Amino acid sequence: MIDQKLDLILVELKEIKAVQASQGEQLNSQSKQLSNHDKQFKGINEQLKEIRGKLNEHDQQFKEIRGQLQSHNEQLNSHSEHIQQLIHIVAATNTKVEELTDHMNQVREDVSVLKTSQQTVLQTQLEHEKLLERLSIRSVSHEADIAELRRAK
Repeated sequence: MIDQKLDLILVELKEIKAVQASQGEQLNSQSKQLSNHDKQFKGINEQLKEIRGKLNEHDQQFKEIRGQLQSHNEQLNSHSEHIQQLIHIVAATNTKVEELTDHMNQVREDVSVLKTSQQTVLQTQLEHEKLLERLSIRSVSHEADIAELRRAK
């Protein structure tokens, strides 16, 4: 009967270890996902820097065009075409910024979900550790009882 109980305890311990291993893999997977999100954030930040640089370039070009319009009214048609091109570029840039903003919001939501999942896994792991500790204490107690019974024989 004691052997059966010990066998049951061993089976339970093995199951708990398997669950902990699975949770460890989940944590590793989530850590990798967070690393990937960090890389994506860095990429997005670089893209935003490039976009800001392009916007600064466009602003500078607008200033130059305005100066040329003031000093050269006869070139108005030529400069008008350039302005239209720049407006399209800025609109495309704004569209890209909106897309990147939407993507960043999605990534933030994903990170929030991952944090919640990680907290759940950590809480479960703590509960399992407590259970393992109790089972270990019971196992040691059972071993002592078995040894005592053997000595009593």
